[in-house]
Amino acid sequence: MGTIIALRGIGNSGKSETIRILHELMLNNGYQEIDGNYNQRNDFYSIFLMNKIRIGITSSGDNYDLVHDNLEILINNGCEICVCACRTYDRVPPGTNAAVEGFNNYTYRYIQKTYDNNINTQTHTNAIDAQRLLTEIENLL
Repeated sequence: MGTIIALRGIGNSGKSETIRILHELMLNNGYQEIDGNYNQRNDFYSIFLMNKIRIGITSSGDNYDLVHDNLEILINNGCEICVCACRTYDRVPPGTNAAVEGFNNYTYRYIQKTYDNNINTQTHTNAIDAQRLLTEIENLL
């Protein structure tokens, strides 16, 4: 059984930026990137290997299709741990929470995104949240 860790927050709270910072943290902490796909909107998915365990991360978290499809790619590529972004609540069902909860062989946990509307401290806040995500991953390894 695998685990999905979803960074949950309101729109424009820095979820995607936090996932990008997580990507850099993983690269800088010995995780081996073995696959990835980046699009023009700067959304991406990436697959890492650590201790023979595949960990997938994706920054697309705006709607059901984006979250579901990227999680499905990660799961179909053997990721036992998946990290994604999702909205705090689903405006129109099915939404991003339904996508996270829709994979039967995976448990899920939500990490609340810290909201910081101060332009001077947002990057620092996102970095703290990215470190929280990395800690969650490392607790599962």
